[in-house]
Amino acid sequence: MKNKIIKVFFLIVSILLVIPSIIYLIVNKNVIEFNTYYNFFINNDVSKFFSTIIYLLLFTLLTILYLMLIRKKNIFNSVKDLIKYTAIVGTIFLIMLPWTSSDVFYYMGVGELDCRYNQNPYYVTMKDYYEQNKTEINDEILEKGAFGYWGGTTVVYGPIAQLIFKISSFISIKNVTVGLFIYKIINLIIHIANTYLIYKVSGKMKFTTIYGLNPFVMLEFIGNVHNDIIVVFFLLLTLYFLLKKKKLLLSIFCLALATGIKYFSILLLPIIILYHFRDEKKLSKRFLRCLQYGTIFLIIFALEYVMYFKDYQVIVAMFAQTSKYAKSIYSVILQYNRDWLDAIRAVFLCVFIIYYFVFCINLLTTHNIKFYRAIKKYNVVLILFLLILTSFQQWYLVWLFATIMWQRPNMIRNTIGLTACTEIANSAYMFLFESYKFDDYFVGLIIALFIIWQIVTNKDRRIINIERKEIE
Repeated sequence: MKNKIIKVFFLIVSILLVIPSIIYLIVNKNVIEFNTYYNFFINNDVSKFFSTIIYLLLFTLLTILYLMLIRKKNIFNSVKDLIKYTAIVGTIFLIMLPWTSSDVFYYMGVGELDCRYNQNPYYVTMKDYYEQNKTEINDEILEKGAFGYWGGTTVVYGPIAQLIFKISSFISIKNVTVGLFIYKIINLIIHIANTYLIYKVSGKMKFTTIYGLNPFVMLEFIGNVHNDIIVVFFLLLTLYFLLKKKKLLLSIFCLALATGIKYFSILLLPIIILYHFRDEKKLSKRFLRCLQYGTIFLIIFALEYVMYFKDYQVIVAMFAQTSKYAKSIYSVILQYNRDWLDAIRAVFLCVFIIYYFVFCINLLTTHNIKFYRAIKKYNVVLILFLLILTSFQQWYLVWLFATIMWQRPNMIRNTIGLTACTEIANSAYMFLFESYKFDDYFVGLIIALFIIWQIVTNKDRRIINIERKEIE
């Protein structure tokens, strides 16, 4: 009975979180004029302070209910019941408008630019094209994208992401509201698939629940519609084909697709190849296998770019965001002492490169690799990679969930805690407004909240009740 009460309250609080979006849609009928960000009530006539307090209370309550769900054993009778419940919660969050991020309108715009106007979004920006042809264009998707924050930027994602944008925008019939919900439905389907894949790979309901019902995942990927969830899908397929089906080529193909969305995915490649050939005793043969299958990976990755490649400008997209500073330790340093910035970035970059190099050499020289040990070190690689990024967004933390089932209980606890802390810290921009000027508040809040999380959860380690038996 108690389990049912928790699940019902989880649904109720989820509904309360989407009520402002429901009201907005009832009043306005569509989202073409939607431009109210970082105000939970999506209404500039309502005090931002009051709006943010209500949001924080609801999100904190939802997080507490989530912790109760993952702490309890046998709260779901089967993975089928868990998937159904996840689908119900996800459907609720379909209604939530992306009130803390305009990224989805950028996705829609570059997809529209590609599919309807045959423009190469790696070379042409939405804003430039719209300004040059606005008298001939009657397209609310392109218009909304052109005047958005990223309207003057060429595509910053890989070609698989752009292909998804292109197809999704094509079926959106030039309608922003239709387009928004098409993108949301795609992310919901992917989320359910990810939840199931985590169960197939791990065989444990605990990890499935940790990912499937995480409020952070619901808010950022079904509410705000970020595309990192699709990266996680291909990474999970990569691991599934490697571990369960023993199909290296399929695994590498899926990893190339993941890299064709966001480039950090390539960091997993050495583990995939060397684990598959872990029984090979000769170092020279393992090295040759790396060259062989690494070349196959690069060929697949290069072929993804065929439809867009003209010159090196396509490659520039990989580094477009490195010139931007947002919500990271670098943006904080930038405000106080720019002279230190390059030196600190260089130090972090050197630490990352050295660690990753040593990590790869250890993999290459280790016979009969234990997957769970390798993946734990890969998790450190990801964390270091997040630290070197000049622009950090809280939704990047979902990258850690693709391999969460091989992490130690403390790492799992801290990953969950960090997702909650970053979401709450994001309220700094809700109380004020979204600007790099307040990045120090965001970073400072994450640190303070994470320390509190450590103090509170260290006293009750049962919060993540997971056996230490490694998965192989």
